[in-house]
Amino acid sequence: MISQVLLVIVQCVLSGAIFTSLCAAIVIPSLAWLGVRLLGPTIVATHDDRRRQAADAAIAAAIPGTLFLVLVSFGLAVGSKSSCLEMPAGRALYGLLIVLVILAFVRAAIRALVRKRQLAALVRGALPARGAAEAVARAIGVTLYELPDHSSCLIFAAKTSHVAVYISTLALQRFNEDELRAALYHERAHIERRDHVTASWLCFLTDLVPYPVGDLVDLHRFSREFCADENAVFHVERTALASALLCVARAQAPHATIGAMAFAERNAIHGRLDALLRSEQPVSRNGWRHRYVRATLALLFALGVAAPTLGEFFFACTMSRLLG
Repeated sequence: MISQVLLVIVQCVLSGAIFTSLCAAIVIPSLAWLGVRLLGPTIVATHDDRRRQAADAAIAAAIPGTLFLVLVSFGLAVGSKSSCLEMPAGRALYGLLIVLVILAFVRAAIRALVRKRQLAALVRGALPARGAAEAVARAIGVTLYELPDHSSCLIFAAKTSHVAVYISTLALQRFNEDELRAALYHERAHIERRDHVTASWLCFLTDLVPYPVGDLVDLHRFSREFCADENAVFHVERTALASALLCVARAQAPHATIGAMAFAERNAIHGRLDALLRSEQPVSRNGWRHRYVRATLALLFALGVAAPTLGEFFFACTMSRLLG
C-alpha cells in the first residue's frame, strides 16, 4: 500500500496535479510560508513607519492561511478531475487530504470559540461606568464599562454585544483624569482602526495552518500599539499617555489575559515610552524596504493563487514536448 501511495505522489508531481488538486492546499501555503519567513527580518527593520509595519506583518502572517482557504475551494471544485484519482491509492490519499482540511477548520473554529469564551469570562460582571469616568468617556466618544476587579490594572477595547472599552476598578482608582483621557483616546484609536476585527481574522487564518508565524502576529500587535499612541497624542499630552502606560505596566501581571489586548505589553513598553517622550519624530528612511515588502507579499500571494493555472499550463506544455 505504501508503494502505491508513493507511486500516486510521483504521478501527481510528474503530471502537475499536485498544483491543480487538493494537494495544492498543502504544498503552496508551505512554500508561501517559507517566503514569508525569509521576508520577516525586512519587515522587522521597517520600524520607522509603524502603520505600514503593522499592516505588512498582518498580511505576511495571514498569507499562508488565506492561500489555504483559496486553494481548498479550488481543489474541492476541480479535485474530482485529478488524474491521481484513477488509482485506489490516489483516492485514499485524496480522502486523507479532505480529512486534514476538515481537521484544520475544526481546530481553527475551536480556538476561536475558546478565545470568545475567555473574553466573555473576562468581561463578565462589567457595569456601565458612572460619574466622572462616564462623562470623560462620553466626551471622547466611547462606551465605557467598569470591571469589578481590584487586583488587575486593565483597560482594553473589545467587541462583545457591541464594541466598548473596559476598565478595571483598580485602573479607575489609579488613573487621574488626564491619564484616563489619554488611555481612552488610545483605545478609541483601536476601535476606529477596527483592530479587534483584524485580530479576530488574523487569529483564525493563522490557526488554519500550523506554521509558526507567532512572531509576525506579535509584531503586528506591538506596532498597532504604537499607531494608537500616535493617534492619541493628537488629543492629549504625551506625558499623560506615558504616565497612564506606566501606571498599567507597574500593576500588570507578566502574562496578561488574552482579552486584555496589549496596552502595557512588556515587550513593547520601552520602545513606546521612548517614542512618546522623544521630542523629535523619526524620519522614514526605509521607503525602499516598504516597497520591497509590499511588492514581495503581493507577488507571493499572486503566485500562490495562480499556481494551479500556471502548473497545469506548464506541465501540459512539458508533456506535449516530451511526447512530440
